[in-house]
Amino acid sequence: MDHVAGLLSLRENGTLRLVCAQGVKRLLTTSFGLLPALEKYCKINYDVFPVQIAGIRISALELESHKAPRYSPARPPKGNVVGLRLLSIKGRQSVVYLPGLPAISKDLDEFVNGCDCLIVDGTFWSEREMISSGLSRRTARDMGHVPIDGKGGSFEWLRRLDVPRKIYTHINNSNPILRKTSRERRMIEKAGFEISYDGMDIHL
Repeated sequence: MDHVAGLLSLRENGTLRLVCAQGVKRLLTTSFGLLPALEKYCKINYDVFPVQIAGIRISALELESHKAPRYSPARPPKGNVVGLRLLSIKGRQSVVYLPGLPAISKDLDEFVNGCDCLIVDGTFWSEREMISSGLSRRTARDMGHVPIDGKGGSFEWLRRLDVPRKIYTHINNSNPILRKTSRERRMIEKAGFEISYDGMDIHL
């Protein structure tokens, strides 16, 4: 919900260029009628990956996910969760953006290989974080997020990747890395990883 509801805030723009997987477009047209409502306010030009926008070529990798949005009547549509690779046509530098990371796979390793910066899902520190906090009965992976810590976690994955700059984003307010004095924050910083913040700029 939080990844698509913001489209409504762009309704006064006149014309929007929306790039998404076909499965997502169908979902937002039928099960959750956001796009038909938005089209009453502005024109929408639809496009699919790969696409070039303002000197940036954007390609996508469909990530394996078993979790469907609550408004989806069936299993997750193809392309429900994607990773993006943004390549500067002029400078040839690239950023990979993974705000949702449901699983780590060989295909994902190949997708991030050679990028200059990796921005990755840091929603939860631990697998049972929400359960331990009394906020949910679901684990991190039940909610579609590989946790940072633990066996098979993203911290372990990032440590073996040859990527110059690694940044955690999409951090839940229950995650201790938000506290600057926490042990978990020190662990992230000692490894040379960064934590995103509002207004952060990435220059290609």
